[in-house]
Amino acid sequence: MTKIDFDYEAQKNLPVPLGKRELYPNVGTYIAEILKEQGATFAFGVPGGHIWHFVDAISRIGVKLVVFCHEQNSVYAAEAYSQVTGKPVIAFGTVGPGAGNAFSPMHQAYLSNTPIIYLAGGHELEHDGLFNTLQESYASEFFKSITKYSTRLFYPHQIKQFITRGFKIAQQAPSGPVCFEMGIDLLTSTDELRKHMYAGVFPQHSEYIPNWRGELTTQPLKNAAHQVEIAKAAKLISEAKGVYMIIGDQATWDKAGAPIEEFINLTKTPFTTRRLGRGLVSEKHPYYYRGMPPVKREIDLIITCGVKVGFFDHYGHGWKNTIQISNCPEQVWPYIKTGATLMGSLDVVFEQLNDYIKANNITMAPEKDAWIKKIQEARTSADQRRKEKSYKYGPDHPRYKNNNFMHHGYMAQIIREVIEENYANKVRVMIDGFTISDYAMPYLQFTRPSSCLTSNDYAGVGHGVGQAIGAAIADLENDDLVPVLALMGDSGMMNSGWDAVVAVDYKLPIVFLVTSNGGWMPAMKYAWYGPNWEAMGDQDAFGAKFKNGKVLRGQERARDAVDFVKFAETIGAKGLRCDRSEDFRDALTKAFKMSETEGPVILECVMDYHLTNRSVTTMAYALMYSHIPWDELPPRGKAARRTHLNGMFPALKELPEMKIADPWDYYTEEELGSVPKDDSFK
Repeated sequence: MTKIDFDYEAQKNLPVPLGKRELYPNVGTYIAEILKEQGATFAFGVPGGHIWHFVDAISRIGVKLVVFCHEQNSVYAAEAYSQVTGKPVIAFGTVGPGAGNAFSPMHQAYLSNTPIIYLAGGHELEHDGLFNTLQESYASEFFKSITKYSTRLFYPHQIKQFITRGFKIAQQAPSGPVCFEMGIDLLTSTDELRKHMYAGVFPQHSEYIPNWRGELTTQPLKNAAHQVEIAKAAKLISEAKGVYMIIGDQATWDKAGAPIEEFINLTKTPFTTRRLGRGLVSEKHPYYYRGMPPVKREIDLIITCGVKVGFFDHYGHGWKNTIQISNCPEQVWPYIKTGATLMGSLDVVFEQLNDYIKANNITMAPEKDAWIKKIQEARTSADQRRKEKSYKYGPDHPRYKNNNFMHHGYMAQIIREVIEENYANKVRVMIDGFTISDYAMPYLQFTRPSSCLTSNDYAGVGHGVGQAIGAAIADLENDDLVPVLALMGDSGMMNSGWDAVVAVDYKLPIVFLVTSNGGWMPAMKYAWYGPNWEAMGDQDAFGAKFKNGKVLRGQERARDAVDFVKFAETIGAKGLRCDRSEDFRDALTKAFKMSETEGPVILECVMDYHLTNRSVTTMAYALMYSHIPWDELPPRGKAARRTHLNGMFPALKELPEMKIADPWDYYTEEELGSVPKDDSFK
């Protein structure tokens, strides 16, 4: 039923006109109307006194409110909802702590190019700068560095024009969040103000036209590439003998899957996918390869498709030639040797490119068939090698036969198999664990867009709970009942786990798989600190006593200190625990099936403390730990420093070369460097 404040015909029949006994028309009404016009169906946040005017109006107009315990998780949920639906999303928070708590996820949304319309409360204008009123803060200011547009609104007649503009800005490539700060004085104002400003010349909603683009009002603006660049690109592609394409986030935002797949088939182009781009073209496609192939030295042309070419690509160093296809100048990279630049909406650009190739009967170099065969053989070999390696560390391995914990690599392979066998690789997966991320990403296989949700370049933790909720709600909105999987580290779950209660409230089909290995990347200690955290100060090493006599564990939590099964029961979720490799397949299958009918399941998986992300012994981490005295380093730390930093420390060259161990392998007694003081560290 349409509420009276939005039913203009019914208002005509009221015995007492609306506005005589209540604040009407009000700013909340204007906000709600413009959100509805822009197609909003959900809004994520935490309400507060300063914003009830517009939060209530949003609900009254028919937009569903999803309320969280903590603003951080509400914005992570909004981010995932937008990434799955491909449309802008509403998030809100009150003045001061509300908007402040949203900073971290808004920063992540900025780096993931997610179009969030953030509505922030604000204090009254007349007390600016006094800091003696309630919750004085300036959301529009502190969000400026991490949004595409952030402003403070003052007058009722600004609302519809500015928020319409915000939707346009948020969706324009590169898409990203915007923020509107609206103080309590604005929200309690009426349009009467306008009549007394500038001689009353401004209309009720200044510079605003309803549905300004007609049926396209809710859609981003489109553009096309220059035809000269299209021709150059087509020539390069036809002549290249070893072409390889990388598909990134922007291709998903532009919904370019169909024309990209046509291009791949038309030009016989092998490809890989990144982050949100994973699954845009099915990873079961015969031309797909996970990551860069072992024959990468034979690549003579790389095509970047909506990709941030940065840290993880070594900034394109060594690429022989590149076609950059981007939907915005901000993501055209001048440090890459570039033969052609196609800039425009990616769906449009690939349609142009396909049409040009077909219209001009352009044929591909005859070497393409042999090139594709090499990629396919490499893929078959890599898949088999990964599978064999994972099973090596399964239930028959002596360490995992004799101990009640599991190996992340074996787990990753079984996750892949369970998802493929039961859900045809359609499960959306949130990656929120430092250790499991390194093992799972090469194993997971996706067949539909927006299946792999991460923290992007933000590289944070704790986002997985909110993201899983947002993704599940987006799927349910489209009657999609495939469960969602959040791969959580135990620290990430401790960071944001209480808001899993929202998943309980909505009975969402989510499995929160928690890899429990003692907290903040405890296996770092084996490479850099010693098994008892010896390189830390004595007061922070294992076995130190706090002032009350409590014996400390360094930077770790005891395995039994956090019982995630009991935690699940506390919030009304289902809880399962698995600590044996031979039981994991059944445990995960059971968790998925339970989530389909009973709502969220927290599956606690007890993991091997020794394992960590392979990056821990790369040059980046060696540099981060370059301050630790050489003689205090454990063996693997010494090997990493000797290998990567001998240019920085010439004296290292005088030492024998040291081989960096495979991070999949647990530590030998010799590698530990000292005797662990606790059995769980062995």
